[in-house]
Amino acid sequence: MRSKLLLALAALAAVALGTARPALADNNATGSIGAVQAGSVGVSPSVGASQSGVAAAASAPVSVGSTNNTASNSVGVVQTGAVKATPAASGGIAGNTASVSAPTMIGEGGSNTASNSVGAAQVGGGNSSTGSVGAAQVGATQTSPVVGASLLGSAASAAATAGTGGGGNTVSDSVGAAQLGGGNTVTSSFLAAQSGAIMAGADAGAGGTTVSTPAAVGGSGGNFASDSLGTVQIGGGNNSMAGSVGTVQVGSGGATPSPGGGGGGGGGGGGPGVAGLSPVLPLSPASVAGAPTPNRATAQAPSGPRRPFGAANVPSGAPRLLGQLPFTGLALLLFAVLGLALLAAGSSIRARMSAYA
Repeated sequence: MRSKLLLALAALAAVALGTARPALADNNATGSIGAVQAGSVGVSPSVGASQSGVAAAASAPVSVGSTNNTASNSVGVVQTGAVKATPAASGGIAGNTASVSAPTMIGEGGSNTASNSVGAAQVGGGNSSTGSVGAAQVGATQTSPVVGASLLGSAASAAATAGTGGGGNTVSDSVGAAQLGGGNTVTSSFLAAQSGAIMAGADAGAGGTTVSTPAAVGGSGGNFASDSLGTVQIGGGNNSMAGSVGTVQVGSGGATPSPGGGGGGGGGGGGPGVAGLSPVLPLSPASVAGAPTPNRATAQAPSGPRRPFGAANVPSGAPRLLGQLPFTGLALLLFAVLGLALLAAGSSIRARMSAYA
């Protein structure tokens, strides 16, 4: 009997181990006071409405990535993993639509570590603070807002992309360090501000014409400052600052506007040409639970010969609309019948007034 019980327990243990899922990332605050650590979190609020040919939808999903946050022998530490948000909204009436979205990302994951530190704030993962006071560290950032509109079969859109380089940030034995974008290092310094490579760009398109303007500041690599006072470094790839006071360094930069035309479309059609960054097209309201699905503006403006304003303007492949009033798209037959009815009523009233006279 006892042997059977042992065999049953062994079988249950084997099944449990065989079906166990990987452990989620853990937060650890040993010997610390006032530590705030955020693990994996996700929310997706949304709303939608549709009535009488009018549709609208909005959503704002936000998620915090899983990471290992560690705080040891520290006071007042805040740590969180990569943060992603994708707010979007769209609306439409009678085939005319407008939409907007703004995908944003902070950090690329990894672990945040703070030891023997006071007042450390770490966002995005890959940050380390040791023996420091007042260290603020934020990983790589990227945002790509996109807007689009469609009216009478024609489309226009615009997109912008901005971000900073990736990697981790490191602060040790320093006071008042602010690091943005990753790949930055501060050692035994007082009041140091560092930002990784900055990339930005914009696209706009309408009526078959597009314009793209990419720009960048700084190259690859991070910034390094040691035994310094009042150091500011922007752009990444700056030379090492050691034993300096009141030094400012800015990486190389440039911008190359690029107009286009013909078959090109609006923003979002391939991005502003900045390496590593690409705008995201507007979200479809179909992803919103219970929301309608109006035709959203596309990032590709229609090509081909332009039509006079007021002519029947329909997308390619759609059935041609006949008998419409210019500028309105309303059925011409209905207004013709209504006009004849009003004319007949006016003639009848005039005849009666003549008879009384």
